[in-house]
Amino acid sequence: MSIRDQLNSYIKQLEKRLRLGALLRGAAILTSVALVATVLLVLITNAFAFSRWSVTSARVVLLFALALAVSFGIAIPLRALNRRRAARQAEAMFPQFQQRLVTFAERDAQVREPFIELLAADTLNVAQAAEPSHLVPDRTLATFLGVGAASLCVLVWMILAGPGYLGHGAALLWAATPRSGSAPFYDIQVAPGDISVRRNADQIVTAQVIGLQTDAVRLYARYESTSKWDQVPMRPQAGTSAFQFVFAGLPESVEYYVEAGPLRSRHFNIRVLDLPGVKNVRVTYRYPEWTRMQNVVEERGGDLRAVEGTDADLEIETDRPMRDGVLVLNDEQQIRLSGGTGNVYKGTIRIEKDGVYHVAALDQGQPVRLSNDFFIESRKADPPNVLIARPGHDYRSSPIEEVTVAVKADDEFGIYDMKLHYSVNGGAEQSVDLLKQKGVKQADGSTVISLENFKLVPGDVVSLYATAKDARSESRTDISFIQADPFEREFSQSQQGGGGENDISQREKEIIAETWKQHGDKKATKQESAETAKFLSNVQSKLRDQARSLAGRMQSRELSQENEECAPRPRSARFRWRLAAVAGAAGRGAARGAISRACLISNSIPKRISTKLPRPRVRRASATRTSTKRSRSSISWRAARKNSPSSSARAS
Repeated sequence: MSIRDQLNSYIKQLEKRLRLGALLRGAAILTSVALVATVLLVLITNAFAFSRWSVTSARVVLLFALALAVSFGIAIPLRALNRRRAARQAEAMFPQFQQRLVTFAERDAQVREPFIELLAADTLNVAQAAEPSHLVPDRTLATFLGVGAASLCVLVWMILAGPGYLGHGAALLWAATPRSGSAPFYDIQVAPGDISVRRNADQIVTAQVIGLQTDAVRLYARYESTSKWDQVPMRPQAGTSAFQFVFAGLPESVEYYVEAGPLRSRHFNIRVLDLPGVKNVRVTYRYPEWTRMQNVVEERGGDLRAVEGTDADLEIETDRPMRDGVLVLNDEQQIRLSGGTGNVYKGTIRIEKDGVYHVAALDQGQPVRLSNDFFIESRKADPPNVLIARPGHDYRSSPIEEVTVAVKADDEFGIYDMKLHYSVNGGAEQSVDLLKQKGVKQADGSTVISLENFKLVPGDVVSLYATAKDARSESRTDISFIQADPFEREFSQSQQGGGGENDISQREKEIIAETWKQHGDKKATKQESAETAKFLSNVQSKLRDQARSLAGRMQSRELSQENEECAPRPRSARFRWRLAAVAGAAGRGAARGAISRACLISNSIPKRISTKLPRPRVRRASATRTSTKRSRSSISWRAARKNSPSSSARAS
């Protein structure tokens, strides 16, 4: 290869390097302009709620901005880049060429000049130190590439997954439609849209504005016989953000649309048809077999109210023959009407849940409403109500008492079984049938439980509950107790202020009742049942520990009382009064002997005192020993003063 060819190859490398730099710079400019223009245009169109004209205008502006970026960022720089321009930029970057490279590049490669070889050799020597990569450094190329890639990634992210109105607007500008699966950011939802109605029927139009706060919502309507659009305001619905307008007695077809601020819905049509009207609805209720109820007929019905599982046979009378009549349930399910004799059509609705229905006729496969909505009310079959009316919830009686237990129950569909169940001290359960007549809606019965037959002792407990059944379900009462108490309630003087035993007994009854209630709760989930069982187990464990502690204290107290039985008891005021009378009759020495005998009598008194006996009056003790001696001497002096034969006799 000649020296001239080597220099030409060097110039081509310079030109290639410059083209690469221009291309990367142009790509960075294009993506940056696209990103910035998209953000600005989304902000502008969002101010107009992404209306059609604003989105269309924004697309035109975006295309114009991209065209300018491509033209001035890529096309013009690449077109202007040639051999001579590459040489000039190299001369500007490397001054040591001293115009040699430009002079060589301006010479025609096909022309043979005598000094061109010498110029090429001299220029090539200088070019060895001027690498083409220095003309556009790698760092500059990496910067252009990074800026372009970052701008492109951000733009794609905004279009595909951008948040809020930025993402929605970017998708509208670039894809012309919202992202798949996402609802419009601003929209007017109009109901019912395109529909067919019976002539002279009322039709309600509702509009729901999404993403925009406005109170000015207008409906534009144009009737079939006119070409003028009528504008009417829509009224807001109470409690919602929707707006409403009623076409009253539509005489002919009408076209309409809704506007809210910058938003406008698409056009809809209401077609008016000549269809029959509903004159009367006759309902026959066929109740489930388990209720054992006879069929009930409503001559002028409509709304359906019955127990769950009831079949309602409808006979619909119209003012003219009807084709393709249907019953529309909850605007979804359709039930075909049969018959037609005498303009009477029949259909059956099974009452399973609450809802609505209306009568309609099919037109082009779409139901056209012929009546207003009728309500469907499905009532659950409640289990029987049962209670123990007598005795109370927690009854106390003597061990030989005859306790009368009365039970009452009622049910909408009749009582077929009513029993009383009882158990003595947790033993085998016994039951008594209290139902006098099956099928009655209200029942009551009673029985007598003779506690003497069970040979109860004070503290024994009889637990009882009642059950009632109808033809489908069963219910039961909470558990109740009858506790046997002694004939004459007695308590020791050391236990007058305590109630630990009664408290523990009462709490144990409450735990048993709550456990019984939880066992019969069929609506509780497994987790709720487990939590309740754990709670009751913890409460029972604590109560067991308290009972053991109380039993230990009572045992220690009994042992202490047994040790104190032979010890002399304190002299009460009552005994002192009696001793004073004895002292008056027998003198001071005789009083001392009487005191000793009274102490023996006092020690021989039983520890358990009947509550029927009057409680002894206790004088408050004196604060000092001196006052006690003074009172004793006063009593002795008075007794000695009254020492007469009659008084001595009474004292004896």
